[in-house]
Amino acid sequence: MPSLFLVKGQKSKVSSSRSGGFALVELLVAVTLFGVIASVVLLTYSRVGEQLFMTTLAYEMALSLRQAQSYGVAVRASRAGGAYGFDAAYGLHFAGGERARFVFFADGKRDGAALRYDGVHDETGCVTGLGSECVSVFRIERGNRIEKFCGVLPQDGGRDAPDEAKREECNQSSTPPSNPSATIAFLDILFRRPNPDALIRTDLSGQGERYRAARVYLASPRGELRVVEAVATGQISIK
Repeated sequence: MPSLFLVKGQKSKVSSSRSGGFALVELLVAVTLFGVIASVVLLTYSRVGEQLFMTTLAYEMALSLRQAQSYGVAVRASRAGGAYGFDAAYGLHFAGGERARFVFFADGKRDGAALRYDGVHDETGCVTGLGSECVSVFRIERGNRIEKFCGVLPQDGGRDAPDEAKREECNQSSTPPSNPSATIAFLDILFRRPNPDALIRTDLSGQGERYRAARVYLASPRGELRVVEAVATGQISIK
C-alpha cells in the first residue's frame, strides 16, 4: 500500500495548476469589470459634454441679447425700413414652430407697424432685401432645441419658483394651465435708446408693457435644461 506521507527530504511530485497566467474565470471577471468601467466613463463623459454644450448655448443666447442691448443703446446705424438711420431697436425674435433657430434683428419702426420683428427669414438665413429687418439667423445644433418661450407677467413668483407659482404666457404650457387663451405665437425682446431696458413683445401684448420679463427654455435630447431670462429693467441671466 503506497504511503500517504512524504519521507523527510523527499520532494513532492505534485505540480500546481496555477503555475502561470490567469484562470479563465478570473479573466472573464476582469474583462467584465473593464467593460463596466468603460461604459460608466463614456456615459459620464457624454453627460458632462451635453451639460457643457447646453451651458455654452445658453451663454451664446444671453450674449446675443447683450449685443442687441449694446447696439440699441449705442445707436448703431441700421437700414431697417429702407434707409440708414440711428433710431433702430435691436433684438431677438422667437417664433412658434422654430425650435432650432432664432433671429437677431433691427427694427427701424418706419413701416408704421408696432415695434416688433417684421422681417423675412427661412431655415437658410435672412431673406435679404431693401429695408429687411432680419440681421442674422442663429441655428441650434446637435438636436438641442428651444423647448418654449414665455412672456412673464408681473404676478410671477420668479424664475426659480415652482411652476404653480409662475405666471407666464408661453407658446406652449402657459401657467396657470387654466388659461389656454394665454398661448403666444412669437416673442420679441428689443432694446432701444436711450434706456437699456428690455421691450418685450408678443402677439398678446400689442404695444403696451405687459410683461416684467421674458424667458427662453432650452432643452437637450436627453432632457438637460437651461433658462435664459431677460428682465424688463435690462438684466440678462441664465440658469
